[in-house]
Amino acid sequence: MDKVSNLLAQLSEKLISFCFYSYIDFVYKTSKVNLVGQAEFFKSDYPEKFVFFIWHGDSYCFYPLLKGERLNIVTTKNKRGGVISRISQAFGYDVIRLPDYSENGDYIFKLRSKINSGGNSNLVVSADGPLGPYHEPKEFAFIMALFSRRRIVPVNIEVKRKIELKNRWDKLKFPLPFNQINVSVSQPIKLSKADRKDRFAAARDKIKSVMD
Repeated sequence: MDKVSNLLAQLSEKLISFCFYSYIDFVYKTSKVNLVGQAEFFKSDYPEKFVFFIWHGDSYCFYPLLKGERLNIVTTKNKRGGVISRISQAFGYDVIRLPDYSENGDYIFKLRSKINSGGNSNLVVSADGPLGPYHEPKEFAFIMALFSRRRIVPVNIEVKRKIELKNRWDKLKFPLPFNQINVSVSQPIKLSKADRKDRFAAARDKIKSVMD
């Protein structure tokens, strides 16, 4: 029974992932996408590599944006992370899967090794994920940027026509086809070890002011 259950779970995950991938790919193919700001940071051949911060509720809108570029997507090891992994891989991205919370003190060092050996790719992380609160940047997101020695680039995604799941903590957005999608790429934010003393308070405030 366990084998059958696992097989059914895998088939369900594959089907859900395919549907989500196909839909958002169609949305982008039928929509006008405007890039504003430092869009050159998205290119794989740009010499510096960054950690892109997006809001968790904008994550579905983000997937097709960098199709064809080298990218590492950070997600969790649970079932939700499995769907995200399959969608990300369908667009050609690499995936780093993490537990919802760090399990031991040396985990961040293992993560840094994964990031820096990941084909010299940019990194995308949901700043308020995986569990919220809504639009409250998590300390772990900043630690990833600091320990990987990369600057943070806040990314805003605005969709003209969308369905918003207001019953979810992240108010996940589903853009509609034949749409207008505006993506704003902000100036990089550099962290230092001194920022850890107040748990990145100044950086949190700056991220919120830029991304909200």
